[in-house]
Amino acid sequence: MYSIFKLVKQLPILIIGFTLSFQSLSEPLITSEISQAEKAVTEFYSKVFVQQGGDIRKLSEQYLHKDYIQHNPYVATGREGFIKAISGWFKKRPVSVKTVIKRVITSGDYVVLHVHSYDTAKKDQGSAGVDTFRVVDGKIIEHWDVWQKIPENMPHDNGMI
Repeated sequence: MYSIFKLVKQLPILIIGFTLSFQSLSEPLITSEISQAEKAVTEFYSKVFVQQGGDIRKLSEQYLHKDYIQHNPYVATGREGFIKAISGWFKKRPVSVKTVIKRVITSGDYVVLHVHSYDTAKKDQGSAGVDTFRVVDGKIIEHWDVWQKIPENMPHDNGMI
């Protein structure tokens, strides 16, 4: 009987401890601090795609890890693959194309950008994209992306961006 009494006496402490742990897991950590990973990704993306240019090789050496892994099916892995693909893309890309970072989501070493790219010389809505980066030692080591053209007509008024 003593052991049951002892357990019942400790039960509220166990329940409170569990509840506090559960609540701390269910509430997102919101912070205004910009992580090293987020800073590296947003600086790189802004300099290369938003500001459209600069020295791609120099920016790649500054921001991309020497063992950079690329998951885009049209770009070779490695810094050289990125440099070759982006340099070629910029030669074909009209200067009227604008890229805007709409959202930045960071979780540890991962940074996700929700992006809108559009051509100011065209009447279409452009494309919505999600670029996901993994950062190690302050440099981008891995990249994934998905892009979708924004349709003229949608069954809702919510937009994609």
